[in-house]
Amino acid sequence: MAKPSHDPSIDHEPHLTGFDSFNEVDSSEAKADKILAREAARRTHHDVVEHTVWGEPAIDEQFSGTPDEQGVTYERWLRANEARTSWAKSLLATAGVAAVAGPFGILGALMSSDSLGSAGIAVIITVAVAAPVAEEIAKIAAPLWVVEKRPYWFKSVWQILLCAAAGGALFGVIENLIYLNIYIPNAQPSLARWRWTVCMGLHMNCSVVAGIGVARIWYHTHRTGNRPNLSLGVPWFVLAMVGHGLYNFSVTMAEVFGGLDFND
Repeated sequence: MAKPSHDPSIDHEPHLTGFDSFNEVDSSEAKADKILAREAARRTHHDVVEHTVWGEPAIDEQFSGTPDEQGVTYERWLRANEARTSWAKSLLATAGVAAVAGPFGILGALMSSDSLGSAGIAVIITVAVAAPVAEEIAKIAAPLWVVEKRPYWFKSVWQILLCAAAGGALFGVIENLIYLNIYIPNAQPSLARWRWTVCMGLHMNCSVVAGIGVARIWYHTHRTGNRPNLSLGVPWFVLAMVGHGLYNFSVTMAEVFGGLDFND
């Protein structure tokens, strides 16, 4: 490719030289065009709404007017998908979310258990702070993802609460099976009863509390057509974590100073 002249006159402007060499497209630009074209071909309407400019403060309807029929807005995307989603599809999605919520919680418990082998204050921090935070977030991760990315899968707040309760119940069942068959294979009947009643109730109640936060986020989006606002659910998430943490702290202190064995 010929190098452009440094002569400041207009005589050497590409469109005045008569040479096509200045108009050749750089090979890297041609490659980029192919990549962009390939991504555009794969893009779905879900991807488009993720990057739509409508809703940005500078392009809000109160400043720039209503978008035309071709304009992609979050509310239009939401309402169109709500209309296309039948109750049968919604209930099927709810069942799937409820089924994976518990296992996600177990992953959260495993991620927060790294310091359980430590001593003293590290154990208390892990049991009373790290574990409740990780578990409660993990148990609602699946319904929260749906509310963020596919809110039209849910048609009622009760579906979200059902997913949260099921996540807590499945988490409790899996945790009890691990504890009573691997960690404490010869557990006393009283400990087994405690885990299948008190611990199960704890996990279900905390999950439902966190689920109320998810439901609040969804309801606001469903009612207004605005993007999900996670801050609406944070108080309920924190409440679930605090309740779980207080229970863990209490039973840990009872084990240390009272000789009781709760193993949760």
